[in-house]
Amino acid sequence: MGENNNEVPIKGLDLKDNPQLLSHPIIKEPVYSCAISITLLAFEPHAEIDIETDGVVQNPVQVGFPMPNGESIPLPNALSTGQQIRARQRNSLAQSIWSNHVVVRAHTEDYPAGPPRPQINPSPVFQCGSRTGVSNLLDGGTVWITADGTEVGRVKGCKEHQGVNIDPDYGLNQRVRAWFEMCNDPSPPSIEHITQVPPSPLPTPGIDPTYDGGEQIRITNVVNGARVTVYQNSINQGTWRCWGNALLVGIGSPLSAGETIEASQMMCPGSPDSPKGSTIVEPCSKLPAPRVGPVQSGDDRITLVEFVPDAIIKVYINLVKHGEGAGPNCFTR
Repeated sequence: MGENNNEVPIKGLDLKDNPQLLSHPIIKEPVYSCAISITLLAFEPHAEIDIETDGVVQNPVQVGFPMPNGESIPLPNALSTGQQIRARQRNSLAQSIWSNHVVVRAHTEDYPAGPPRPQINPSPVFQCGSRTGVSNLLDGGTVWITADGTEVGRVKGCKEHQGVNIDPDYGLNQRVRAWFEMCNDPSPPSIEHITQVPPSPLPTPGIDPTYDGGEQIRITNVVNGARVTVYQNSINQGTWRCWGNALLVGIGSPLSAGETIEASQMMCPGSPDSPKGSTIVEPCSKLPAPRVGPVQSGDDRITLVEFVPDAIIKVYINLVKHGEGAGPNCFTR
């Protein structure tokens, strides 16, 4: 592969693929008592997930995509300190082994003064914003947003960095805060943010390279709180709210090489939409190699630093398959 000594052409390699070998997913730690969901990472797109709590397996859940920050899996009951939880996944060909047990702990072990202060992220927030990102949260708790003291959005069973839909959209010069609680233990509110006039004109969204067979589109250069509309061969595929910067959209069916993907964004009703950004779906022959971070003796997983978000990652050691999953982590065995 030219100048990159870390890339090896697979043509001519006798790779021993075992379709029955599927890596187990990863439960994001720590897992706290009173959580009503867990965050799952490194599963294959559209995998079927089993969650076991103290030996009891709940009904399977079909997930979407592992990127950008995993998926919240709802639990039938809030967790209690000392419980043990684990997960496995399956696709049409294989079922993984169970992950290692994760022991549920009290959040006060790590935060004796109470949950940390949430952060509105990214900022600033804009007039007509329809979605706000909040970070520095504890997985499985409850986060909500207020504008001028009135609640405008709430998510129960949140992730560490959670998008919250805002209804109604923000007005101008509103005072916005984020709030969080777990086990009826409230955090301090976030720093107050004042809504600003959105950029005008709105910037053209960018679209990362997309590939034949892919189902996720990464759209960049998005204004915080914008609504983004995606077009496939000029056909409207829907509108998504975004907390800004970048948005990963699941298109619903595999893309084909040569198709045209476009995206525009809008903020306030009556104001012009942005120009459309566009890209052409690339053939599989253009798919870049994933880039693996440093690997040390004794590691049981690899960490990917560059990869296509919805790609399936297969891991080979000495030409023999040892793992299959999705970025940014993949277990081996």
